[in-house]
Amino acid sequence: MQTFLPYPDFKKSASCLDYKRLGKQRVEGLQILNAIQGDTTLKGKTYKGWLNHPATIMWKQFPHALMLYTNTMINEWEERGYNNSMKRYKIPLQIKMPLWLGKSILHASHRSNLLRKDKLFYSQYDWNESADLPYFWPI
Repeated sequence: MQTFLPYPDFKKSASCLDYKRLGKQRVEGLQILNAIQGDTTLKGKTYKGWLNHPATIMWKQFPHALMLYTNTMINEWEERGYNNSMKRYKIPLQIKMPLWLGKSILHASHRSNLLRKDKLFYSQYDWNESADLPYFWPI
């Protein structure tokens, strides 16, 4: 589980993701929001398994920012011509953005991990990071 942020800007992050990662970001944003909000699965189970995951913890205080992130991923998905069946979130005008957004260590770790996942695709961006940095979790 991961919400990839190679850049502090959600739109720029979405636009650089490959098909596989972009598609997953829509779902992972939804799953993290479900866990944060205490929602249940179709089988009536809570999303407890994700509550202690670092990706959930880092967004816990910023659900509206995560909604914006998820909507941005959905928008990019559709702009590329793919069908979308996921809902968009209604977001207030004033959003509390995470304090960790813009921290170079976070974005560098995400670029590194994207390079590790698909070096051929992500090498087009000429990022300076090596492909062996661990994830940085701002928790």
